[in-house]
Amino acid sequence: MEYLNDKGLLIEQPDNLYKLSSDAVALGNFVQCRKSDVVFDIGCGTGVLTLLIAFNHQPQKMVSIDINADAVKQLEKNLAINQEQLSATNFTVLHGDARQLHKLLNNQTADVIVCNPPYFNTGKKPLNEHKNLARHDDTLSLNDLATLCTKNVKYGGIVYFCYPASQIAKAITIFENNNFRIKEIKFLTNQKGVYLAIFRAKKGGGHHTTILA
Repeated sequence: MEYLNDKGLLIEQPDNLYKLSSDAVALGNFVQCRKSDVVFDIGCGTGVLTLLIAFNHQPQKMVSIDINADAVKQLEKNLAINQEQLSATNFTVLHGDARQLHKLLNNQTADVIVCNPPYFNTGKKPLNEHKNLARHDDTLSLNDLATLCTKNVKYGGIVYFCYPASQIAKAITIFENNNFRIKEIKFLTNQKGVYLAIFRAKKGGGHHTTILA
């Protein structure tokens, strides 16, 4: 059991599932939404983003989906652990392929979509199948993410996602081609320098981008 913040928000993550990362926490704390919003968490895993967003903003509804059945079960457990702190939000947790989300929800749309996508497509894959699903983009490429966001977010809606800083041109191009405008980019650094970009993209709108320190 680990704390996600200094206010008692907890998460439990079994050793066989992809572990909590600082990237996911940074993305979760970057997201902004209103209490009236419907938020979709794509590739929710054990629930880092779902838990943080519900705790920070109390949106009226969150739909969280993952292709990994064990991760979905753990998210349900994590919601139960924190139920008193998250009671303002109505949760729907789905096991399934996020690329089919519009069918699973009968074309219901979101005000906000969040995703910490898998972005490794080369190199040696881990022997653990659960960690492989979380890290490699066989089941959800960035193109897939942009396409499903087009189907599942309202016009004027917002998508938050992160991607390697070295591939920022790829991320911008793919989302622009799907009628999203990158409104904000925040860069994260480590000992080696800038390594990750967090994006706020808007469906439709003008071409003005703010770079955040």
